[in-house]
Amino acid sequence: MLTDHQVNLLFEVYEITVRSTTVVIGGEGTSRLQPDLFGSNTSVRQALLDAIAAINESQSQVERVGVILEEFECISLDPSNIDKDGYQLRPHKNLAAIRARLYPYTGILFQKNGSESNKFKLG
Repeated sequence: MLTDHQVNLLFEVYEITVRSTTVVIGGEGTSRLQPDLFGSNTSVRQALLDAIAAINESQSQVERVGVILEEFECISLDPSNIDKDGYQLRPHKNLAAIRARLYPYTGILFQKNGSESNKFKLG
């Protein structure tokens, strides 16, 4: 079974909130409570919750997802490009790879704006 910590990391990977409202802070420091109009976040949230339930039914999936989330945890707090021994790490590309590796277990495709606009993924 996925731990609470791993479940929280999944919500971070997909950049969604478990809450039904979001506080939006404007440029002048003003804030307003923004309801989740049209349920835009609800379907992704529900899809993730359904995926978590399905993952928890298979110990091998729990283990694999855990390994993937360990990699995410290593890069999640430092989004800068790190130059180490001639290798430049690109956290945004790594995050895309992590989301792609999680796809078989979550069924959630995460696309950047326009990057896959002319492609329809099957399967």
